Amino acid sequence: MKMKKVLALVLAAAAALSLAACGGKGNTENYPAKDLEIVIPYKVGGTTDLAVRGVLDAIPSSVLDKNITVTNTVGGSGLIGTEEFLSHDADGYTLGLLNCDLVLNYVSGATDINPTERMIPLAAVEQDPYLLLGSKNASFSTFAQFLEQANANPDTLVVGVTGVGTVPNLLGAILLNAGVAVKVVPYDSAPDAIAAVLANEADICISAMAPAIGQIDSGDLVPLAVTSADRSQASPDVPTMAEVSDLFKDVNLLSWIMIALPAGVDDSVVTYWKNALADAVASDTYAATRESFYFEPITITTDQLSDFVAEQSEYYKTLIA
Repeated sequence: MKMKKVLALVLAAAAALSLAACGGKGNTENYPAKDLEIVIPYKVGGTTDLAVRGVLDAIPSSVLDKNITVTNTVGGSGLIGTEEFLSHDADGYTLGLLNCDLVLNYVSGATDINPTERMIPLAAVEQDPYLLLGSKNASFSTFAQFLEQANANPDTLVVGVTGVGTVPNLLGAILLNAGVAVKVVPYDSAPDAIAAVLANEADICISAMAPAIGQIDSGDLVPLAVTSADRSQASPDVPTMAEVSDLFKDVNLLSWIMIALPAGVDDSVVTYWKNALADAVASDTYAATRESFYFEPITITTDQLSDFVAEQSEYYKTLIA
């Protein structure tokens, strides 16, 4: 009887070894053994799409000798593509994105996809503040003057934000929670909000640097403040909102994008991607792409990714309560 049990254990161990040798779950010695896919939940040629492609292109062939197919699945403020990404097996051959809008949508109840449980962040490819912008023809030329006018004339100044489900939309909550009585008007995109300011339909708007750089350089748009805790390296002369008023001392509204794997992927695969992407993000090749979009240098390290996501999640909760 004992001999039968021993024989059964030996056969089971042999079967497990055979499965591993044939490429079963847990065998990552030859990873990646085939081509891969990344699902980007935004349109082809957009800032997110080009930034992610720029990082992947910066991985040398000596590190990754397989092709990565980019699938752009658009809709639902990125949620449709995220659902597509998470529908694949957690085998390390499909990557996706974890970003600020996804975390905001989970916190607000717009999706039940909990990014801290469903995804493993691998590398940050973008981490930038937004700019508050006014027209050169406005009756104010600083954020402090804007606040003075808003307080003197409640509910008359118009703030252009982007649509519900995006982080720039939180600017309205930040201002209203601070007691600044303004009208908040959502637009479909940052270029639309910028156009509203230029047409005097809105008094200020919120935007990343890239969509506004042409009008900033021409002098048609005036940067009033940045939404980060620290000044932007791309516009060091522009004060933070917190510098202008203590009402905004806790403001740290950022645009950020991370490449991710689904939860459950083998640890060795996670380590492979973290190492490969950390080098790619820090490379001169990606620096050229990053600078073309006026992105800040990435300061979130690999070890800080999960904590950063959790901190941003808690921050969003304070703005939508």
